Amino acid sequence: MEEIKAKIFLVQERLRRLEGFRNLSLESYLKDLLIKDAVERNLEVALQACIDIGKMIIKREGFREPGDNKSVFVILAENGIISEESLKFLIPMAGTRNVLVHGYDKVDDTIIFGVIKKHLGDIKRFLSEIEEHYVRKKR
Repeated sequence: MEEIKAKIFLVQERLRRLEGFRNLSLESYLKDLLIKDAVERNLEVALQACIDIGKMIIKREGFREPGDNKSVFVILAENGIISEESLKFLIPMAGTRNVLVHGYDKVDDTIIFGVIKKHLGDIKRFLSEIEEHYVRKKR
């Protein structure tokens, strides 16, 4: 359980860093390559840690094996660990993570900017659901 809690803390820290960029305009974001790099890296780490949390829970609970990162979140939803609302956000975020890691030359800056402006709360909701539906029940 400590490993899961450490990943939750990691995501919270990366979200805290990303919060510092929420007040930027799109124009400012697009002009500053260091800011873009920082946002992309922090988002990548946060999303990867969310996937890791899901994989740890799946393994610990003996749920079916995920075929890819998107199915990690599907399996968590199937087993009542996360909500359907979170699932709707997390499936595309698994794809965003893949682009950040593997298709970095195809990153859509407006999508990444939109995530930091509108969707950091969705990642926080995922963490809350993990805490509520898994961590607290396993103490």
